[in-house]
Amino acid sequence: METKTLKGELKCNELLEKGMEVLWSKGYNATSVNDIVQAAGVPKGSFYFYFDSKEDFAVKAITTYFNLNYTPAKEILDDLSKSPKQRLLDFYEFRCSVIKNELECKMGCLACNLGNEMAEHSEKIRSAIAAKEEIIRNEIAAVVLEAQQKGEINSAIDAMDIVAFFEDAGKGAMTTMKEMKSAYPVDNYMSMLRKFMFS
Repeated sequence: METKTLKGELKCNELLEKGMEVLWSKGYNATSVNDIVQAAGVPKGSFYFYFDSKEDFAVKAITTYFNLNYTPAKEILDDLSKSPKQRLLDFYEFRCSVIKNELECKMGCLACNLGNEMAEHSEKIRSAIAAKEEIIRNEIAAVVLEAQQKGEINSAIDAMDIVAFFEDAGKGAMTTMKEMKSAYPVDNYMSMLRKFMFS
């Protein structure tokens, strides 16, 4: 029984990881269940064994995406060997380098892409993204607050307002990057962020 459970979990993870890549590159509406199962190399019946619908798959893919992509970035935030301001800078540098180098300025962020496409049409997808983003913003804000307490960042500005600006500006930069097919918006975003950090 345990073996079957393990096999099932592996198959579900394979569906999520392979299908997530298709969803990321094609978008929600252009991705079919057939596309997902073909990418994972599993029968279509397997999809409906693990997921109620394509919407359910997208919600679970959002969790998988955040786990895979945010975990290494969070390790940078949590590195207490560096000052909080340096951790923040390294955190954003890392995220931007992944977008530019590994994704070649084409993919952007899966959550941003799905949010832009589906926030008005699927409350489940919108709320799944919002919940993950809230966790991330709170964790970044804790480091901003630490930097403020150490006098490294202006304490006259609310920590959550700072993080909201950083995150929203980053989303905008990624959208424009895809439109321009150029790293400039992300490079400019990081340049402005560095100036804020070290002003």
